[in-house]
Amino acid sequence: MSEGKEKEDLKNVVTTGPPVAGLVSPSRDNLREPSDEFKNKHSYERCTHCGYCRHVCKVYNTSWSESDYAGGRNRIIKALDRGDIKFKKDDIIPPVFRCMLCGNCKVVCPVGVDTLSVFQNFRKEVVKRGAMPEKLKMMKSSIMENNNPFLEKHVDRFNWCDSCEEGAKAYERAKQRITAKEEETPYSVGYFMGCTSSYRNKELVSATSQVLDKLGVEFVLFPEEKCCGSVLFRTGLEEDANKLVKSNTEMIRKSGVKEVVFSCSGCFSTFNLEYSRIADYNLGFDLYHLTQYALKIVKEKNLKIRYTKRSKEDPLLITYHDPCHLGRYCGVYEEPRELIRMIEGVKLFEMKHNKDMAWCCGAGGGVKALYGDIAAEVGRDRITETRACMVRIREDRLKEALETPAEVLVSSCVFCKNNLFQVANEDNSPIKVMDISQLLLDCEFY
Repeated sequence: MSEGKEKEDLKNVVTTGPPVAGLVSPSRDNLREPSDEFKNKHSYERCTHCGYCRHVCKVYNTSWSESDYAGGRNRIIKALDRGDIKFKKDDIIPPVFRCMLCGNCKVVCPVGVDTLSVFQNFRKEVVKRGAMPEKLKMMKSSIMENNNPFLEKHVDRFNWCDSCEEGAKAYERAKQRITAKEEETPYSVGYFMGCTSSYRNKELVSATSQVLDKLGVEFVLFPEEKCCGSVLFRTGLEEDANKLVKSNTEMIRKSGVKEVVFSCSGCFSTFNLEYSRIADYNLGFDLYHLTQYALKIVKEKNLKIRYTKRSKEDPLLITYHDPCHLGRYCGVYEEPRELIRMIEGVKLFEMKHNKDMAWCCGAGGGVKALYGDIAAEVGRDRITETRACMVRIREDRLKEALETPAEVLVSSCVFCKNNLFQVANEDNSPIKVMDISQLLLDCEFY
């Protein structure tokens, strides 16, 4: 029998998702819906273990562990459901929390398994059964007590305003808004900063504030802003995250703003997905990532953009990295590129893997936080090995950028910027890493 005939026979297999030969996936037309009444939640039953997700999983392609890609993780879930294996807390933590939740496996799945939903639900169940990394417990405690995961004081969230005039003015406008009557507050735009930029990457909140000011946008900050809860949603702690959703949603509604701008892709996706769902898709205000909002204002005001450090004849050569939270989570691919292409003095080159097939930077799904500097914190071999995997993932993404003629790797996510900047610095790479807010900061709008 020819190979072509074998593959055709396999495609004709009628299945609800049990394993097949593994060469190819069955045809979608022959996929029978699972009989389980919770088929949407438990769509892992559809998994045919075809292996497509192996090829796009950056964790698997560095660890070569069967428990580190979607198909292997689905096997674990099935085996637990059927009672084929016992639930052991120490054994279950690595395969559950090593996933970056980048969503690339969802993109390529030929039978439509919603891997992001499946694995986040899996994390919720695992946490409920008492399996939780120690560092996650600390982060949860800090978020609930300090409104941020960094063990920082909530009152220090706006310290960056001391060195940013535009931020300080936005903060004062917000304070005046709180004490004024509703009809006396004309501000319709608010900037939700996020924890990481506020406490760890102050240069990004400062850059975003200055860019909004350059665009002529009179915006306010949110003095009572709390963590958006992204890390809790991604790591199985949704019940705790819901408290933050209620607080932040009420805060923004009371502020009277109609448009909320985000420079953090993680905050943006959490509001777009979880906040919108919980509010029954009626938040009462519109959500924009900085790339979307800047493009919107530029078009409305018919502005031109010029990069002040280079010229049209000698442009800055850049390549753009798609953050998973902005791209695969929210479908925002074109706006950043359109904005970049409008900048005189900048030329964009695409990496081979871009848009919905872009490689993850390695920092998603809580992996960076939970398995970051684990040699000193945990000291276990398997997590040390995981840390090595994360480093190699970042290096792979950087190497792909180096294959383009670009001088600068630009992203629009604070976590991507940090992770890629770190490995570039460690390797003395000739390529520079920056956030898109920093690129726009060096531009004039006229």
